[in-house]
Amino acid sequence: MKTIDLIHQTVEKARHHWPEVLNSLSVTVPKSPKQHVPCPACGGSNRFRFDDLEGKGSYLCNQCGAGDGLDLVMKVKSCNAKEAAELVAEVLSLPMEAPAIKLTTQTTPFPVAFTRMLSLSSQGESEYLKRKGLNGFLFPILTVGQILLALTDRAGEITAAQVIHPTGEKKLLKCSAKKGAFYLVPDAPETPMTVILAEGLATALSISLMRPDALCVMAVDAGNLLPVAVVIRSKYSQAKIIIAADNDISPDKTNTGKLAAEKAAVAVSGWVAIPPTLEKADWDDCRQRHGVMQCASLFNASLYQPQDSAMIKTSPLKPHAALRPGGLYWIEPRTDSYSGELIERESWLSDPLEVIGIGASETERYLILKAIPAGGTAPHIEAMPMSEIGEREGWVRLRRSGVRVTAKSGLRAILADHLSQSETGQRWSITDSTGWQYGAYLMPDGSVIGEPASPVLFNGKSSAAKGYGIKGSPESWRDSVAALARGNPSMMLAIACALAAPLIGLVSADGFGVHLFGGSSTGKTTTCNAATSLYGEPETLKLTWYSTALGLINEAAAHNDGFMPLDEIGQGSNRRAVAESAYALFNGVGKIQGAKDGGNRDLKRWRAMAFSTGETDLESYLRADGGKINAGQLVRLLNVPISKATQFHNHADGQAHATAIRSASITNYGAAGRAWISHLASQKEAATDATKHYERLWLAGLDPAVGEQVRRVAVRFSLLETALVLAERFTSWTAHESHDALQQSFNAWVCEFGMGNRESKACIEQAQGFLQRFGYSRYLPHPEADPRDMPVKDLAGYRVTRAQDEKQTFYTFPAVFREEISKGYNPIAFAQALAEAGMLDKPLKGLTRKAIRVGGEQPAFVVMKLPEDHE
Repeated sequence: MKTIDLIHQTVEKARHHWPEVLNSLSVTVPKSPKQHVPCPACGGSNRFRFDDLEGKGSYLCNQCGAGDGLDLVMKVKSCNAKEAAELVAEVLSLPMEAPAIKLTTQTTPFPVAFTRMLSLSSQGESEYLKRKGLNGFLFPILTVGQILLALTDRAGEITAAQVIHPTGEKKLLKCSAKKGAFYLVPDAPETPMTVILAEGLATALSISLMRPDALCVMAVDAGNLLPVAVVIRSKYSQAKIIIAADNDISPDKTNTGKLAAEKAAVAVSGWVAIPPTLEKADWDDCRQRHGVMQCASLFNASLYQPQDSAMIKTSPLKPHAALRPGGLYWIEPRTDSYSGELIERESWLSDPLEVIGIGASETERYLILKAIPAGGTAPHIEAMPMSEIGEREGWVRLRRSGVRVTAKSGLRAILADHLSQSETGQRWSITDSTGWQYGAYLMPDGSVIGEPASPVLFNGKSSAAKGYGIKGSPESWRDSVAALARGNPSMMLAIACALAAPLIGLVSADGFGVHLFGGSSTGKTTTCNAATSLYGEPETLKLTWYSTALGLINEAAAHNDGFMPLDEIGQGSNRRAVAESAYALFNGVGKIQGAKDGGNRDLKRWRAMAFSTGETDLESYLRADGGKINAGQLVRLLNVPISKATQFHNHADGQAHATAIRSASITNYGAAGRAWISHLASQKEAATDATKHYERLWLAGLDPAVGEQVRRVAVRFSLLETALVLAERFTSWTAHESHDALQQSFNAWVCEFGMGNRESKACIEQAQGFLQRFGYSRYLPHPEADPRDMPVKDLAGYRVTRAQDEKQTFYTFPAVFREEISKGYNPIAFAQALAEAGMLDKPLKGLTRKAIRVGGEQPAFVVMKLPEDHE
């Protein structure tokens, strides 16, 4: 007899005799399933129960697990299954007392049976769920550790119940009316916009962790998905219904989970999300494998809406493309002329590849393809321009994404026809910009946060896309990075900039940046890394000034409504490119460029929040090479001197504190930023109101005499404070702490910039510099010139010294004023700035006066003088 047959026959023969069998083998078990005794296998001191369900000798030990009678013999006797079966068979050869069979004349009604079982239960956690990592969920637990799960109908009446054994075995309570009955996962929104149906309890609970915004429903099994979906549609007529399918993929069998989900989705105009695996799996398996955050991204990316036409079977003899293990194949069926059997010829076309929708941008239409690249398990979504289908560029695009395609030209033509004819009814929106798009937020790596009105795909590229990973949790980031930054103004300013990035687009504010400067080893890079860790791995996300202006503009477009960390401005060797980049970066609009086929390319538009570092401020850096900076650049990229950390948070010194922040930044990143964006998505109105409130507070705190540019910067700091206050749950910083840190940084900026209008100040400095440099060498004394002053090269005008106080007035030729003194500015505006500063005697009209006589004539001059404190 084969070993397997021996085991099966012995186990079946021992059924209903296990208490006697175990006692004969000196394995002591309790007589009552409610009695707890020491485990005969592991010696555990308590919590061993012998329930003998269905006469199978089943038991449960809190220390060594659960099993049946044969498992218990194997554990106690330390033998294998065959040896245990032989021991049991030997005992069974002895006379056995016939099992007592309880006869009933009628079936107990479901309500009575359920109420009776419920009375024997107590609230607690299930070992079955805890083994899957689903902790904290409370259910009625029976005495042997089973979950008693009540299922309700549309009216909320309990009409069925499922019993889930600690081993995972599931049974419906007798007389349960399962059809259309379901279990609602608690703590869901009262008026859900999305309802997600799943087959099993573990899957429904996993999805509730991945999608806390949705109402999650357990439908028991695949056959009950359709009845439950119809009930849910009648209860929530406006909600988006998603069927979380089990992927019952098998080489030789129908994918029951997928088909049942699609039928249910078609019936209620719903959507389907199926695990993107090549082996059998559900979404709970996916969560255990990838974690909640990554699995949530996979769930959202897998969504598709099946159509009625997709359910119609084609002729069995018609050639067609089909997904099978190993990829997409071209199937050519035929009937064998001798046997009459259906024979299929398979030709490999590509790795798993299917069309899931069509998309459109402002200029082009696309096919949306879902593929599983070679060697991978996660799906890749690709938007292929329709103009590339069947063309070399299209195949290159797929291969660049890691998707293998047949090298045979004939089969590639078949593949192209299949893709072109597989257009589904689902419409996607394609965009080259990240940030807030179509009701959701797009990350530079293509991740979608929130629920867009229709599926959306980011089709742009960022050199830092690979850095948007996740390590740790929002709580671990708060308790490490944010906690170490607390009380250190420059670090809090940097994190405020990172938090403000998605807020800018939400409240329609202008993009800007902060340039933190200071000497070597003052903590600039550490500060930048701390802020960058909000969204991903700091070193990978970090950008550099060492690029062309166009390159930075492309990155800005890929970081729309996002955070751009730019480390060490000194790395930008081309100061002119840095100057252009600093202005264009926050202008929000790219260059107008011609298209090769006529007309112009689409303008790139963006809003970005940049955070830059360097050893010198932007103005000094550009002027070191003879460059010039205008005030517009200085109120777009704010020069703030770094303040070294003083709060070390139980670390010995600044070096130890910096090391701790660097360590925290590379072990906790990405999760807090995504959670912050999700929070903002649901707080748009509150964010707008808060932005207006803090803007009023900041402007009210300014001296009425300050310049307009200072007011603009104050508004920008008010936006940073708004972000910190709204994100208090992610940092644990109080509103008072946040305001003090930003106020200190604002005061430091004012010390660098000044309180007045910077453009007027620049005009004054330029005119003053000219007079100080050439006031004696190019201005001839008047009315009496010293012969030693003759001749004067490049005469600029005449210098008159007042006898009583020796104050000097410079009568300047208008041409010199226009072409040299006011160079780079509008002469009228330049003169007005000097007049307001008391440096120019300006008439009511024009610039010049006829004030002195020279050579018998009275020519017109621009009358200038040095300011009082420079005389």
